[in-house]
Amino acid sequence: MKKVNANSRRNSPRQRAPFGLCYCAGAGPRLTALTAGMFQGPVFDHFRTASVEVLLGLRALLDAQIDALTKNPRKGTKIAVE
Repeated sequence: MKKVNANSRRNSPRQRAPFGLCYCAGAGPRLTALTAGMFQGPVFDHFRTASVEVLLGLRALLDAQIDALTKNPRKGTKIAVE
């Protein structure tokens, strides 16, 4: 059986960091704090309105393409087979 030094377990990086080893160097909690109240009130309303406008623009593009395809229906040509 292998002996484990009790001091090596206490000094490991996982034991020192509150949520394990952090690879983002603390940027994650800072970004969370920065964006915590961002999507409330007028900011949320603005982004919602903008997303609706993008969808309406896509609908207009699709409607134009559907109209262009239905106005000029292509018909095949007849070929005489011998």
